[in-house]
Amino acid sequence: MRRAFAAAALVALAALGSPAHAQQVDCDAWAAGDDAWPEVETILRDNYAYLSRVDDIDALMAQAGASAAGVSSVAELGTIVESLGYAFRDGHFHVRPVAGAERAWIPSSSDFWVKREGERFVVADVRQGSVAHVQGVRPGWELIAMGGQPIASLARAVLTPVAFEPTAEQVEYAVNVVLTGRLGQPRTFTFGRDDETVRMELPPAQDALGEGGDGLLSVTDHDGISRIRFHNSLGNNELIPAFDAAMAAIDAAGPDGLIIDLRDTASGGNTTVARAILGHFMREPAVYQIHRNHYEEAVFGVPRQYAEYVFVRGDGQESPHYRPVVVLAGYWTGSVGEALAMAFDKTGNYPTIGTGLGDLLGTLNSNQTDNECLTLSFAWDSLYASDGTAREEWEPSVLLPAGDTAPDGSDPALAAALELLAARGSGD
Repeated sequence: MRRAFAAAALVALAALGSPAHAQQVDCDAWAAGDDAWPEVETILRDNYAYLSRVDDIDALMAQAGASAAGVSSVAELGTIVESLGYAFRDGHFHVRPVAGAERAWIPSSSDFWVKREGERFVVADVRQGSVAHVQGVRPGWELIAMGGQPIASLARAVLTPVAFEPTAEQVEYAVNVVLTGRLGQPRTFTFGRDDETVRMELPPAQDALGEGGDGLLSVTDHDGISRIRFHNSLGNNELIPAFDAAMAAIDAAGPDGLIIDLRDTASGGNTTVARAILGHFMREPAVYQIHRNHYEEAVFGVPRQYAEYVFVRGDGQESPHYRPVVVLAGYWTGSVGEALAMAFDKTGNYPTIGTGLGDLLGTLNSNQTDNECLTLSFAWDSLYASDGTAREEWEPSVLLPAGDTAPDGSDPALAAALELLAARGSGD
């Protein structure tokens, strides 16, 4: 026993003397000092493209700085900075390290989505195939509590370090942050349904999303109409040849219409893949999206804006643009998926069906403090459609109350797309 204890003590002493431990001590001392918060604030003010998401950015920064003055570790500082992301309502805003177990990211780990109705928080949609969907959670249910605590109180708690009185929009966003839980931790919810209370246990969010589809994409036939659904694969360059092959097979089959299903793209991707997909539906080069950079305007007062283009793939004639095409998008359409759905609408002029989207703001870029103690990831560029519509303000042209799951458990967006394509095929 004494040998084991002695060995453990030697390991602990070695850890205390290790470079990693020394760096941790240095980082904690930096975070507790006077220079940490001003450096973080400068990084944000110089680089973050969505400061205007709050009405009074100076008041928000002052509150965050006051909270940061009481920290004793870099992880505590990271948690305060993370709360800023919730105030900005930005799923693309991430900070490391933070105190305690990390929160599961939204919307990539979200199994259901909640909207605020007065003082109530009501399930707006449920991810198809998720454990929540299988166990019967449906749009219209009221989310009352999580872990026995009122959901509104939990939401306000995550905003406390940076907002004295959060807005209704900030609280709604924070509810969706909270309900995904923390990595590896199961969740317990209390719902209100038809004048009764339902208590439900769900696995950790990242383990509760279901199997999903096989491969990068799947092609299904719906009575002569083809549907291509992407399986959270917009960041995989192998999707380009896979999509090319799928399009060739669809062209050969000659369906009556085509559905592009972007509702399972919550983790975003890259624009190379997105432009490769959209290029199949273009007759000529056109603006895919517009970037507005924050840094040069904030630091030098010189605006910088540029356009990203999509080009025709193939000869531009043997593509499904000569048949009806409908695009589906929703709460689990994130980042590049959002840009692609918006470009189908604004650049390609194709009808879109669904709900509000994931609202992952702008690009995703990494920033570090000079001592590398804190890493912040957020957008340097805000993004716009070819007509100037801000990506976070765009919604599908046919807006549904729920896109993944109807109250009866069916797929409302797919049903609406098939109905629209059938009407177009009949000439209605």
